[in-house]
Amino acid sequence: MRKTKIFVCCTEQSGENICANILSRLDLNKIQIDGVCGKQSEKYISNKIYDLSEFKSIGFFEIILSVSKYLKMIKFLKNYIIINDYDLIVTIDSPDFNYNLVNKLRKNNYKKKIIHIVAPTVWAWRSYRARKFANIYDEIFLLFNFEKKYFNYQNLNKIFIGHPIFHVKKRKIKENYKYIAFLPGSRQNEVLKLIKYFKHIDEYINKNELNFKIFIPTLPHLVSLIKEFTKEWKTETLISTEISKFDDYYDNVYLSITCSGTASLEIAKRNIPQIVIYKLNYFTEILFKPFVKVKYANIINIISNQMIIPEVVNSNLNERNLLNSFLNLLNNKKNQENQINLINIYLKEIVKEFSPYDVSVDRINKLISLSSKAN
Repeated sequence: MRKTKIFVCCTEQSGENICANILSRLDLNKIQIDGVCGKQSEKYISNKIYDLSEFKSIGFFEIILSVSKYLKMIKFLKNYIIINDYDLIVTIDSPDFNYNLVNKLRKNNYKKKIIHIVAPTVWAWRSYRARKFANIYDEIFLLFNFEKKYFNYQNLNKIFIGHPIFHVKKRKIKENYKYIAFLPGSRQNEVLKLIKYFKHIDEYINKNELNFKIFIPTLPHLVSLIKEFTKEWKTETLISTEISKFDDYYDNVYLSITCSGTASLEIAKRNIPQIVIYKLNYFTEILFKPFVKVKYANIINIISNQMIIPEVVNSNLNERNLLNSFLNLLNNKKNQENQINLINIYLKEIVKEFSPYDVSVDRINKLISLSSKAN
């Protein structure tokens, strides 16, 4: 009996963490996995087509500038999948890229099972994507239980798997901490947009002789870029890609300035007070503002409908506003405690008592078994 052939497509870091953890739990003696992924997942991949470091664009105008490149990638992947006749396609996160790839496959009469992990945030904006996904996908794995109502289509199987921050450990509460954490994002464009604001905080820490070092957890393909931009910083800075040591480092983080996204949820689960920052292209922000249905960027703030985690984003992100927000958190224990206490109330709606990876693997194994019988 031949191995079941699976193609995975994962083009960003938040999805890569999910991808690696799912692939590590599958029986590679029975399946062959090819596709698009990052460094964590590639050890489980027989044929790696693209690395996620090749997907650098954020925002409408940045993507427009790279649209020719992405269209060529989609065309190549579509042809590769059809030629190799995979039994199961698994796309993870990156809803725009993955939708266009799968849509091309369906238009070429591709009939095999296709599942998507991490639903597009249709509850925040572009709600029409729910129907579009239902038209081309067989199944969708949801991180949030409330998302089921947005994908309520008969032909689409909806599976609530829970959120990956289930696995994140809370830091140890103590009197003294070593670090202020800077999380500048997982894409080159995010780092380039945000690094100057982190530099301003570095200057404040140094000028005022605060007894903190800076900790920057990042990815291998971003290390040289971050080192270049931080080489003249005055505050001692630890740049690390050693995921196995992150828990120890985070145990010593006093507070964090975090790029909006999955990382901010991880910091919240660790019980670390934080400020969320983000910067879209100005014209991207103006163009899409009428279509955004939520007031906040962070999921905790969205669910609670209040600013629990301070956000300094887009046109409001400047050196003065960030410094004011930083000082308001740094010098006010009450603000820190209130943030952590409220976060833990609303995290109960997000973090369930089961692993999203185990739920995903159980379902994928069932699909593999069905495919094997069909073959």
